[in-house]
Amino acid sequence: MSISIKNLEKAYDVVVLKGINLEVPQGQILGIIGKSGAGKSTLLRCLNGLEQPSAGTITVDNELFTGISDKARRKIQRKIGNVFQNFNLLSRLTALENVMFPLKLLKEDIKKSRSKALKMLHLVGLKGKENNYPSQLSGGQLQRVAIARALISDVSFLLCDEFTSALDLETSLEILELLRDLNQRLGITIVLITHDMAIVREICDEVCVLDKGQVVEKNDITSILLYPQNAVTKSLIRNLINRDLPHHLQEILMEEPAPDSSALLRLFFSNQTAGDPVISSIVKKYNVPVNILFGNLDHIRETAFGCLIVAIPYEHSKIDDIMSDLAKRDVSTEIIGYLPQKGCFT
Repeated sequence: MSISIKNLEKAYDVVVLKGINLEVPQGQILGIIGKSGAGKSTLLRCLNGLEQPSAGTITVDNELFTGISDKARRKIQRKIGNVFQNFNLLSRLTALENVMFPLKLLKEDIKKSRSKALKMLHLVGLKGKENNYPSQLSGGQLQRVAIARALISDVSFLLCDEFTSALDLETSLEILELLRDLNQRLGITIVLITHDMAIVREICDEVCVLDKGQVVEKNDITSILLYPQNAVTKSLIRNLINRDLPHHLQEILMEEPAPDSSALLRLFFSNQTAGDPVISSIVKKYNVPVNILFGNLDHIRETAFGCLIVAIPYEHSKIDDIMSDLAKRDVSTEIIGYLPQKGCFT
């Protein structure tokens, strides 16, 4: 299922969405990310038909989804599955009964519905848990039931709203792996709404960044992480990187340079540049000490890349020259803060 959004706007007392234009091809996994109040949830409610936009159009598989009758809208909504943060399962129903529930509302044959629900539970890794009630399941298992329920009506478009927020990291990664597997097996289009860049890094093909109701950046996941263009995108990535900084450095990190401070730079090395002697070349060419504070090998989906956090004594013109030089070497570089000189050597 492909999705096309043209000049979408939504206003209540204030304008929440402004001129949203998005294309989501069949089978793509798109991450919509932004800070609180960016308009993510409102956009999702427009995509699943719970809200009607004030202007603009949404087209689903070349069928108009906005400005149509309730009957026509409900027909398209049957192709759309929803997965939420809090699972929204019925506590008095078993896992199997929860998955069957949408088919019950559609008055489908009970025997066929049961067989279909069993297959769906097995598909999401819950064989043997069919008769368990929600209180008898873990958070990850609850989300698997919710995903099975969302898919039971043969949907071709899955909307996931902050769907890992109630889960621990290990369980979140398992659910992301499940969604990627379902995407590949079933060919479903998936849109993820999240505030967590770590989530989109694991699963998304493309990323759309929202800020104040507008799309400020959209690109493939590698370009977004290695070469972010917008300040909001850089801020979201900075939060991802800062989690890996030693705690004592996070405490003294400054937003503006001070006398005798050092610039804290984040360097991303792609596969092509990981083997180059970049740091030693910078030291020799610019006659500056480069203190490596943190480094690791990371990944974007299946692509590995290197990340270094380094400190260089702050001289405005020299830092600009160094960053320009690194860009020519295809090394993505960003100043993520400033440290007092003593903070660089503790």
